[in-house]
Parts: sequence; C-alpha cells; structure tokens
Amino acid sequence: MSDRLESLHNDLEAGVASLIDSDAWQNWLTVASKFHRYSFNNQMLILIQCPNATHVAGYRKWTELGRQVRKGEKSIGILAPNTRKVKDANTGNEERRIVGFRAASVFDISQTDGEELPVEPRPVLLEGNAPDGLWDAIAGIITGNGFTLERGDTGAANGWTNFDIKTIRVSDTLTDAQSVKTLIHECAHMMLHNHEEFDYAKHRGIAEVEAESVAFMVSNVHGLDSGQYTMPYVAGWGKDSKVIADTATRVIKAARDILKVTNPE
Repeated sequence: MSDRLESLHNDLEAGVASLIDSDAWQNWLTVASKFHRYSFNNQMLILIQCPNATHVAGYRKWTELGRQVRKGEKSIGILAPNTRKVKDANTGNEERRIVGFRAASVFDISQTDGEELPVEPRPVLLEGNAPDGLWDAIAGIITGNGFTLERGDTGAANGWTNFDIKTIRVSDTLTDAQSVKTLIHECAHMMLHNHEEFDYAKHRGIAEVEAESVAFMVSNVHGLDSGQYTMPYVAGWGKDSKVIADTATRVIKAARDILKVTNPE
C-alpha cells in the first residue's frame, strides 16, 4: 500500500507542476497579478458605487490588459495611499510609510470593452456515485475521534472543520462522489491540523494542500478519480509543486491511516 500511495503522490505532484507551468494558468496569474487587493474601506466604497463589480482596475491598467474604458462611463472613487520614505527614529533606517490618502478612480470590467480575459482554471466538482461503504467508513473515523458529523449549509465551501466545537460539516448540495471526497478532505484536516498544534491561519495554504492531497490518494485507491478537482485546487493553494513534496511524509501517513480502516486488505 505504501508503494501505491507514493506513486499516487508522485502523480499528484507531477500533475500540479504541469498545470502550474501551463499557458492557461500562467495567463491567468499574469492577469490576476494586475488586480489590486483593496482594503475593506475601498471594498465598501466599490460596493456602494457599483454593487455588481467583479474585476476593478484603473484606466491605465485596463489599457495594459487590452481593454478600453467606454466613453462616458462614471469612475468608481476609492482612496489610494500616499507613501514616502521616513527615517526610523530608533534604527536610523529609511522605510516607506503611508502618510495620507488621495482620491483615485477605478473602473469595473463591465465598463470596458476589448480582449477577453483568461478564465481562472477551477476545480471541477465530481459527478456520480461514491464507492459503496466509503462514506460510512470515513464517518466512523470522524465520530470515533469525538467529532460530530453534519450535512447542511456550508456557505461557499464544500465543507468545513471546526475544532472548537469538534464538528465537521459537509454541504448537502453535493453529489455522492463529491460529498465523500469532501468528507475525506475534512477528515484529513481533523487528523493533521488540530489548532492546538497547527496554526491554520498562518499556514492555511499548506493545510489545504495536505488535506486535498490525502483526499486525492484515498479517493483514488477506492476507484474514485478526483484529479479534475484536486489538481486546480492544490495548484491554487500551492502555487509551487514543491509544497506537495515538502508535505509528503505527513500526507502519505494520513492517507495510510485512513486506508487501514476503509481498505484494510
């Protein structure tokens, strides 16, 4: 079984590396890097002025992306920081600090015409049925560790794990196949990312790569190919296939522990 898991892990690493190197992914990252991440205050200003905004950038940035703001479109007003170099009184080193704000104008993509932007490669939800007995076997691991398992509303996520109330919830809108893969993902979080030992907020990307890698391997051993979901998901968190290699020992051990229960032969 260990050889099989190592082989699957290598397949995952190679698949994610290939995706990250692909033209589609690189094109998306190039465009995504040109969109600023706005502060909460600016997000609220954008929401008030243009409730349906999705991609927002300045006039010049849209031009760089091959799109043109239509004549007569009303700009969205935001606050842009003014910075200058200031000498630190203690160290004497100069560092750039925000010293004020100025009004700036941006436009939503709906106010522009031009070249289509590349589409972000996204995970494809699994269709069809789950392997017989797999849900119950994973559920047994979860409840055996003192966690409550629920189906219900999970917001934008497929599932979540809450260590404070020792509860795992999986969305009740998913297919059987996606539901069980999500359950394995959350079970991996339970096994690997207890908040008393693992700082999820600080290492969220690593945690998601680990949990999804476990889900990929366990699902595959049970004949459920989750590659179309897992590859883009892991690439989105990892941005570097080395992350997968660095977590191999933890991932393979967790997958092996799950498979001892779900696939004992």
